[in-house]
Amino acid sequence: MKRLVTLVAALFLATPALAVDPTGIPVCDRLLERYEKCTIELPPARVHAAQKELLEGAMSLRANAANPELRPSLESFCADTFEAMKASSDIKACMSR
Repeated sequence: MKRLVTLVAALFLATPALAVDPTGIPVCDRLLERYEKCTIELPPARVHAAQKELLEGAMSLRANAANPELRPSLESFCADTFEAMKASSDIKACMSR
């Protein structure tokens, strides 16, 4: 059992960089890039969930970025999300850099 716990911990710590593809919306791209860099500062048990959230969010943003009617609201959403994460997330110090 102890070896299994060690193996699982090693896998969490050895998570490769995700390199999220750009959305084409500069503020959203900055948010995703910063969030990707900052997920490594989370406790190991939360890293994979945060990276999954990052990938799903990026896919959604990319899909909706092609719609000119949605683009302004996506820009506002990303800017607001970025500011909220700088103010109150578990990784706020990293998000503020």
